[in-house]
Amino acid sequence: MPTRFPPKQIHVSNWLLSGAVFVFLLILTGCGLKHSAPSDSNKGLIRQFRLGFYEEGIASWYGHPFHGCPTASGEIYNMHALTAAHKELPLGSRILVRNLENQHQVEVLINDRGPFIKNRILDLSLAAARQLDLEKNGTAQVRISVLELPASISSSSEKPYALQFGAFKNRDHALALRNQIATLNPAVFLEEFRIDKEILYRVRLGWFSSRDLAYREATRLGFSEAQIFRR
Repeated sequence: MPTRFPPKQIHVSNWLLSGAVFVFLLILTGCGLKHSAPSDSNKGLIRQFRLGFYEEGIASWYGHPFHGCPTASGEIYNMHALTAAHKELPLGSRILVRNLENQHQVEVLINDRGPFIKNRILDLSLAAARQLDLEKNGTAQVRISVLELPASISSSSEKPYALQFGAFKNRDHALALRNQIATLNPAVFLEEFRIDKEILYRVRLGWFSSRDLAYREATRLGFSEAQIFRR
């Protein structure tokens, strides 16, 4: 079922409450139920996110009465669009969400803040919930992976080069390599991607302003044969 806070009671003196005012208040009440806690659009910058960032936890979904109301990004919430709310990811990020209970997945745009219920990491639109087949149950265990970050915080234009140390079918093997490299450079990250129906895990480090700087770092880490690629 959709999650949000219960409607707040509005007390108005009877002598002020004409029929027209009553209808007007009912209309306002829906959008008065803030799905998002007050926040600015840069809240997601508190943590350092990068392509390939992943997280696992419980996802839920929300629909009425928030449909047609402003989101934290300023966009009007459309429960029939493929969007989601996250507490910290930069607004405008695109993520892949996989339902770990049935392996269904969907790509969504982060345009809102939430959920503000303990132990939940993501609030999906109704359309996204349906694609993941969690509308009926209301919640599911999911894994999210960042596919794209907003251009305003992306370093791709100034630092387009990155290192790739390996690509693995086995996630544990990829994690082992990442953890090894992280002892020397904690910025190394794991990136999940798909080739047809196969899931692979890449161990990467970036970003660098030149190919030479990328090579120097690879050599310093003892991985001079690491692949250097440009985004």
